[in-house]
Amino acid sequence: MEEEFFSDEDSFQEWLFFTSDVVETFIEDFKELQLDYSPESLIRLEKWILAKYPTPEIFVENESAKVLDGMLRYVGQVYVKQLKAKWDVVLDDKQYVYYSMPIVKISEYSAVSPFSELVASMDRRRDDYMFRVFMNEKKLLEEKYL
Repeated sequence: MEEEFFSDEDSFQEWLFFTSDVVETFIEDFKELQLDYSPESLIRLEKWILAKYPTPEIFVENESAKVLDGMLRYVGQVYVKQLKAKWDVVLDDKQYVYYSMPIVKISEYSAVSPFSELVASMDRRRDDYMFRVFMNEKKLLEEKYL
């Protein structure tokens, strides 16, 4: 990805500060999807996206920045609420796969990029890609810490 999400820690912290408000608005705007922070809600969101967009490129180019931002925050918040993940950003390593992107750190060994998950779900077109990634991360977390 050529364009950076965040160029500095301050801009990320400002973005993070508004996450709850943005997600609440997103959930209200898309109440027909019954977004309740459950892993299953990722299936409902993904099915809606796949029904609306034939390719990842059309999804990213045609969906409003506000809706994309709401989606990626929502996907991340599912991890935060269900797995006690923490939002983070890596700005000191340009070689890092998720450089400058908002990520959720699930453990010291595992991080997920909600934006990458959204785009990958469009590419894979399975209806449950994001749900499967979530469940795999949950299983790894349980195996590591239980």
